Amino acid sequence: MALLPHVPNLCLSAHIHLFVMNPIWTFLPGLHGNAELFSKIQNIISPTLDTEFIELPSDGEQDYTTLSTWLNNHLPTGQPRLIIAESFSGPLALRIAKQRPEDIAGIVLVASFCSSPINPSFALLAQRPLFMVKPPSIALRHFLTGSDADENEVTALRNAIHKTPASILISRIKAVLGLQEQDIPILTKTPILILQAQRDQIIPWDAQQRLEASYPNAKVYWIDAPHLILQHQPKQCLVSIQRFLASFSK
Repeated sequence: MALLPHVPNLCLSAHIHLFVMNPIWTFLPGLHGNAELFSKIQNIISPTLDTEFIELPSDGEQDYTTLSTWLNNHLPTGQPRLIIAESFSGPLALRIAKQRPEDIAGIVLVASFCSSPINPSFALLAQRPLFMVKPPSIALRHFLTGSDADENEVTALRNAIHKTPASILISRIKAVLGLQEQDIPILTKTPILILQAQRDQIIPWDAQQRLEASYPNAKVYWIDAPHLILQHQPKQCLVSIQRFLASFSK
C-alpha cells in the first residue's frame, strides 16, 4: 500500500515530461455524469496538457455495455489517451482499454471499482425518493465530500447531482449493482494507476481490495480523502498521475 505524501504549494503548471506519444488526458465523470465537479482540476492543471472532460449521455440506456459502445463511438481513433475515470466511470475505462488497446496509453481509476461494491449504503441510492428531495448537507459531507468541505463545495455537488435526471441516476446505480466479477476485462499490457480514498464511505474496503487484486500490476496510491478524491485533493491526484506517467515514460 503506497501512501502519497502531502505536497505543499506545488507548481503544477510546469512542463510535465510525458512519454513519447504525449496522450490526451481524458476525464470521465462519476455517477452524476457531467463535468462540473472537475473545476478544481481544470483550475490547476498545466495549460500545456491536452485535456478533455467527457459528459455521459443524459438519456437512453445507462448500462455499461451501452455506455461503453457510446464512448467508443464518441472518442476519435488514432489519438493516444490517458483515461482518468472517476468512480462510476471506472468500468467504462477498463472496457474502452480492452476494446482499443492501441489508443489507450494508460488508465487512472479514481475511487472506483471493477465489480459491484455491494455496499448497503450505495444500494439504497437506487431508491427514487432520494433523488426527489434536496439531499441534506450532512449526508453529502458524510458520503462524498468529507466533513471539512465548505458550503460552496456541497452546493456544487448538489447542483451536479440535480443536473442529471433522477431516472438516469437510478439507472446508473442499477448498472453498478449489476456488475459481475466475470465481466472484469483482462488487461495485461495497459498501465493502470489506482487512486484509493482512505476515507471512502461509498466504496467498501473489500471492493477496494478486489480492484487491486484484479489488476496486481497496477500502481496504487492511497490518499487521505473522502470518495470525491479529485475534488478534495486535486494537487495530490495530479502529482500521483505525474509519477505514474514518469514510471513508464523513461
